[in-house]
Amino acid sequence: MRMTTLGRRGLHATVRTLWRESRSVILVPATALLCSIVPVVGTGLRESRPLMEGETGLLRSLASLPEGFDWASTLFAWMFSGIGCTIIMVALAYVAYRHSRSLRRTVRNVVVSAGPTAYVTGIKRLVDRPRPVTSIDSSLLSADPSFPSGHTAGAVMVATMGVLMTRRAKRRIRRSAVMLGVLLVAAVAFSRLVLGLHFPTDVIVSALVCPAISYALWHVFLDVGRRRRR
Repeated sequence: MRMTTLGRRGLHATVRTLWRESRSVILVPATALLCSIVPVVGTGLRESRPLMEGETGLLRSLASLPEGFDWASTLFAWMFSGIGCTIIMVALAYVAYRHSRSLRRTVRNVVVSAGPTAYVTGIKRLVDRPRPVTSIDSSLLSADPSFPSGHTAGAVMVATMGVLMTRRAKRRIRRSAVMLGVLLVAAVAFSRLVLGLHFPTDVIVSALVCPAISYALWHVFLDVGRRRRR
């Protein structure tokens, strides 16, 4: 009985070690599969008229929210536009470098954080889902397609950079960074709905897929670093 228990513990320890040292072997194919499914989902959403009507009805119902929601949403629209995100990321990268004094680590964190936005940009062009009718005549409407949400992807990018910058901080600070990041992404995603510029499925897909891509990229960098040190 004791030998069986020791054997199980040894097996569990081996599995944990393999998972810790080779996560990218599992995460990269899984994330690649997820990324290949997204355009299929986007095409289905684009062609589904009943779903589009249901989502449009939800967007119209949000028009009755207090005016303060519009003001906050407009602020988020400017902050997390392409230019706004670039300014924020440059500022965060500068702070990260000043704190760590490691250019390699700073570049790694930027690549992990910003990588998903390149994917989102490509999927927008591939799926080419039209914007909802609630976006017509909006001064904040950009020329790119609707699916997935670029502003939500930008919020994920900023949130991920913040989490990576605090990775070596105390546990309380790390948890706070994660919670603030989640709240930021949720707020920006909701703001896109308040403004009527995206369908709900646009922001949901960005909020789910972008962190998955960043997580996979992070572990690729970790695994490469471990192999170099051996």
